[in-house]
Amino acid sequence: MPKAVTLQTPHATYYLQVAADQAAQQKGLGGRMSLSANSGMLFWFNGQQQRCFWMKDMQFPLDIIWLDSNKRVVHEERDLSPATYPHTYCPPEPARYVLELNAGQAQRAGIVPDEALTF
Repeated sequence: MPKAVTLQTPHATYYLQVAADQAAQQKGLGGRMSLSANSGMLFWFNGQQQRCFWMKDMQFPLDIIWLDSNKRVVHEERDLSPATYPHTYCPPEPARYVLELNAGQAQRAGIVPDEALTF
């Protein structure tokens, strides 16, 4: 599994750190003060299942995008504030990948439901 991948959309390129093990997935972006504009985190799980996320220890707002095994967008939550913690966000369908970008980047990149992403 790669440590980093590039996500190319029609409108932007993102450099994603891959959170592949349990420790990295639990920490996520928590505790960081910011994220550069064209960066993000990709949570790469083994298998597809319900994946719920929250804004624990977050210092800045995020867009969270859930993808199935075919890298198809199954759900999005945009502009999630750190103040929403401890609320959890769960997609209506199982997911294998979860993408976190700075708030507003999903719209900027043109990411839409049912779209297949390439990384």
